[in-house]
Amino acid sequence: MSTTARPPEPQKTPPLVSGATIALAWLLFSGFMVLLIFVQNLSAGTPTDWREALGGRLLHGLIWGLLTPVVFALAARFNLLESRHRLLHLLAHAAASYVLTLAYRLVYATVMHGSGATPGAISLNTVVANANSWVPIYWMLLCIAYAVQYRERYREGRVRAAQLETQLVQAQLQALKMQLQPHFLFNSMNAVSALMTQDVKAARRMLAQLSQFLRLVLEGTDEQEVTLEQELRLTRLYLEIEQTRFPDRLAVRYDIGPDTEGALLPALLLQPVVENAVRHGLAPRAGAGELAVRAEKQGDRLLLQVQDNGRGAADTAARGIGLRNLESRLATLYGPDYALAVESAPACGYCLRLSIPFRRAAGGVTPEPA
Repeated sequence: MSTTARPPEPQKTPPLVSGATIALAWLLFSGFMVLLIFVQNLSAGTPTDWREALGGRLLHGLIWGLLTPVVFALAARFNLLESRHRLLHLLAHAAASYVLTLAYRLVYATVMHGSGATPGAISLNTVVANANSWVPIYWMLLCIAYAVQYRERYREGRVRAAQLETQLVQAQLQALKMQLQPHFLFNSMNAVSALMTQDVKAARRMLAQLSQFLRLVLEGTDEQEVTLEQELRLTRLYLEIEQTRFPDRLAVRYDIGPDTEGALLPALLLQPVVENAVRHGLAPRAGAGELAVRAEKQGDRLLLQVQDNGRGAADTAARGIGLRNLESRLATLYGPDYALAVESAPACGYCLRLSIPFRRAAGGVTPEPA
């Protein structure tokens, strides 16, 4: 029986700029234009036609206010800054700028003529000729749309970074709760005490392993991602301690593909999964158990697998706190670009499979001294 984790459904994206903000901006712009016309006529000594000045400028702001969301939608649909087809998108915006400006001039001329603000009949040639002078407004709105998009992305990036930092702290606390439980420390110390009368070298080796393991756990890391080599170092230490405690009950098999140890993965990901498999999958099993840790590179993906031959379960739909936290971190870090599956059946053990983008650490892997 298997279950696959899916990233959260994307929420509907709200408009980058509200309708009220757009209306207020064009109202202020229209008021500024009316004031400018009044000052120009006053300085020239000519009377101001308020029906044309006030009505025309307000109509101008109203039409462009209605067209502004259209321009913003076209900016998102034909992105000039991130698309691989910039030339096609540039041509699309050039066509859209003229079509929307021509539509604006037709509506403006029709309304002004119908209200009697402009005498004479509507000349289509004049409308088309005047449309060219208003095309820059489209490109001005396009630049504003891109500026607003990047402001929102910058804000979302800061929120996302804060979420990742919070989730990493939660993962570290969860790992400490799992790894530093009293029963683990007491059992390890009791095992050392028992070995002192049977095998002094083994007891010393276990003390050194336990000391190094606790040092790595307590040091932690402030980075969101570490290399697979770093994660395996902590995992191996934990499993070596368990093997010293149960030399005849726990067999561990590693299948680490070439060129994978330098791959990046979320910090504190692998070791808690392995510990969970030992505690809940293999510990209740009578007799010897086997744990297999596998990592391989397939194309641009890093595939990780942790499998045991423990008691297993008939239902894998239930998620523990650790696994739910892991899924949340993966969704925040990779978005929809990850896959997590848990397979199990009674008496067949658990198998956790994870697929994430393969990204190598800068500068490669720097091995630490033993």
